[in-house]
Amino acid sequence: MSELWLKHRERLAGGWKCVSYGVYDREGPNAKLLFKPHGDNPLGRSYLSRNGYLAAHLAEPERIKQFSMDSKILWAKRSDAEIANVARGLSMYCGYMELSEDDKGLSWRTKVEVASDPTRVGGYQTRRVQHVEENGKYFKILRPVDPIVLEDGSQGWTVLKWERVEAPS
Repeated sequence: MSELWLKHRERLAGGWKCVSYGVYDREGPNAKLLFKPHGDNPLGRSYLSRNGYLAAHLAEPERIKQFSMDSKILWAKRSDAEIANVARGLSMYCGYMELSEDDKGLSWRTKVEVASDPTRVGGYQTRRVQHVEENGKYFKILRPVDPIVLEDGSQGWTVLKWERVEAPS
C-alpha cells in the first residue's frame, strides 16, 4: 500500500451514492452543463475498500423504473429489446485502484477486472478526485481525465458527485 493511499484512504474508502452526473462543454469554472445522462436523480453506488478495491455501478433510472419487483415476468424471460434498453443505461466496473498526485491534484487509476462494457476489461479507468465537505456531509467529485465523444462528434467532460453513505470500518 502506498503512502499516498494511506494518506487519503480515510476520505476515499467507504460506500458512496451518486448525487449528480453532468456532461459539460469544457473543464473549469466557466463550463456549461450540456445534459444530465441519468437525469436529475442518478442511480449510482460505489464502494471502495480500505485496501483500494473499487466497485462502481450506475444505472439510468428512467430505463429501469418500468420493471417492478412484483412483476410476474422473470428478468431472464424479458425480451432482447427490453434487456438491451436497460443495458444501454448501465455502466459498471470494478478492480483495484492506485492513487497518484501531480500539479492538477489527486487522481486514481483503476485496473478494470469486470465491466458492463467488455472493451474496458483489462484497461484502466482514470479519474481526477476532489474532496468536498458541505454541511457536515462528505463528497467526492470525480472527473475522467479524458473527455468523452458525444453523439454529434464533439467532446464533453463528465463530472460525477458522490456523497458518502457509509464510512469505512
